[in-house]
Amino acid sequence: MVIGILMFPWKLMESANAYIFVWLIAYGALLGPIAGIMISDFYLVRRSKIAADDLFLKDGRYRYRNGWNLSGVAALFIGVAPCFPGFLHAVGLWPACPDYLTTIYDYSWFVGFSVAFVVYPVLMGLSTPARRDTVAS
Repeated sequence: MVIGILMFPWKLMESANAYIFVWLIAYGALLGPIAGIMISDFYLVRRSKIAADDLFLKDGRYRYRNGWNLSGVAALFIGVAPCFPGFLHAVGLWPACPDYLTTIYDYSWFVGFSVAFVVYPVLMGLSTPARRDTVAS
C-alpha cells in the first residue's frame, strides 16, 4: 500500500500525455528487452529445447551464478540504454535532447527488443560452456 501511494498514481492519470508518452513508453522500454531476451534464449541459444526438470532444480542448468544470468542482465541494460536519453527528455530532465534520441524513445519497445535479441546470444556465446549447454536431441 505504501509503495502504491509513493508512486503517485494520480499523477499518471493527470494527463493523457504523461500516461501514454511517459509511463507506457517507459514501461515498454523495459518489457521490449525482456521479450527479446526470452525469445532469443528459446530460439537461438537453446534451439527450442528446454530441460523442464532443470527449471525446478536448485543446481540445474539454469542456475547460472547464484541464480543470476549475468548475460541476461547485461543484455537488459544494453537493450534499455538507447531509450534512456529519450526518457530523460520525456520527463523533462534533458530538454535539449537531440530529436533522433526522442525518436528512438518513441519506438522503445521495438528498439529494446531488437538490441537485446541480438546482444543476448552474443553474450551467452562468451559465457562459460557449462551454462550454455542445451538439451541433447
